[in-house]
Amino acid sequence: MDALECAKIAGRENIPWQELVVREGMATDDAGRWLAFEVGVLVARQNGKNGGIEVVELGWMINEPGVSILHTAHEFQTAMESMDKLEALILSHPLLENEVAQIRRGNGRESIRLKNESIIRFRTRTKSGGRGFSVDRLVIDEAMIWSPASQAAIMPLLTTAKNPQIWYLGSAADEETHEYCGKWASLRARALAGDDPKLLWLEWSAPEPPEDPAARRVWREDRANWAAANPSMDYLVTEEYIEDELAAFRRDLAKWEVERLSVGRWPKDITDVHIFPIEKWDALGDGSPDLVNIYPQVIAVDRDPVTKLWAIAGATRTADGHAHIEIGYNQAASATEVVEKLVDIVTQADPAALVIESRSPAAVLKPYLIEAGIEPVMTNTSELALACEGIVEAVEAAQITHSNQAVLNEAVISASKRDLPGDRFAWDRKPGGQIVQLMAATLAHWGLLTFSAPPTRSAAPLADNEIETSGADFEREFDAMNAPF
Repeated sequence: MDALECAKIAGRENIPWQELVVREGMATDDAGRWLAFEVGVLVARQNGKNGGIEVVELGWMINEPGVSILHTAHEFQTAMESMDKLEALILSHPLLENEVAQIRRGNGRESIRLKNESIIRFRTRTKSGGRGFSVDRLVIDEAMIWSPASQAAIMPLLTTAKNPQIWYLGSAADEETHEYCGKWASLRARALAGDDPKLLWLEWSAPEPPEDPAARRVWREDRANWAAANPSMDYLVTEEYIEDELAAFRRDLAKWEVERLSVGRWPKDITDVHIFPIEKWDALGDGSPDLVNIYPQVIAVDRDPVTKLWAIAGATRTADGHAHIEIGYNQAASATEVVEKLVDIVTQADPAALVIESRSPAAVLKPYLIEAGIEPVMTNTSELALACEGIVEAVEAAQITHSNQAVLNEAVISASKRDLPGDRFAWDRKPGGQIVQLMAATLAHWGLLTFSAPPTRSAAPLADNEIETSGADFEREFDAMNAPF
């Protein structure tokens, strides 16, 4: 039985818009995989947005034995209210109550476990909240308040999930009060761009308001706009309540428009902001670099969590002591296929290091590589920040070149910065963008600077011992994309 049928057994009659959320968010393909990797639900307060996710969570737990779910919120009280409601839903019918193995509270270990080994944990979002276990599903409540540090702690928990899904629940963002609304704004921008098939965005909001004050007042008092932004009108929210609320907010109408009509004050569009000057990057393109070695001295691999695309990058020093980066592998593949490729590269090139970001989906390769006799370097958040800062500095100082490949150039244009603690940053992708190639190149560059010493200068050879440096026997032709990486 599906999630809505499970809820009906418990006596739950959902509001039509909540049923829509459940059906659309839990839609699967012919193989049973979620059509959406990410589901965003934006609706004004007091409309019962958690009513839908309770049904989804119940369906997961009943129909997928052993599923592991992490439900997070910004505030502890919000997380506990969600747990209370799901617990009440399960305990409302003997058939469902009989499935409960344990309900645990206290010491930050709040959870509900069923006899079929399904478990849902409820946590507040912290820098370390969620570490120590992996999950199949993530629920991010109060998504308009999600700090970069918390994102860095939580997102890797899905790395090993076979059929992962993330649900984001929130109301319209107000950048003046929601300091960490960047991720929420980025999701919405991606949805509006309309080019991400793995993102489902469900938003209830009033049309954009007019600028003219008189017209805006008419817009603000329009009952049709109230209904558009409040799908639980006449179920949980009444016109009389909204009238009284509007009167109470008469000295802060902008705030009321955000909270009741979901007309957010979103952060500025980042699509035209680049991680470094594009003209400088373009000038560093070099299709025929003078390399000290035809093989990459350091390699790095990354994987996109949505498209599953893999990228392997190599970094090598040039004759003038600078770094040269290049993408040598860029395609969708299984983990075993990528491992085989990496083993081939390491066997031929003997690089100083193979670098993987520890929180990347590519981290799944680590045990396979170790089994193959290769110990990868797994970067932490601090090292990732150093890597991103390092490649920016190298571009600014013209101490790096690249092979002018379209896939890497497009990744650079598609990248933005996400803030990390301590005024540091890492890469994020703009709506509809792809940055896996940039991530791999960034890690390879960092690895080159960290693990591969630059060539030392030596005295010129004596005339009678000169080494041949030209002629047919010496000349080689370097084909970047056909090199062994």
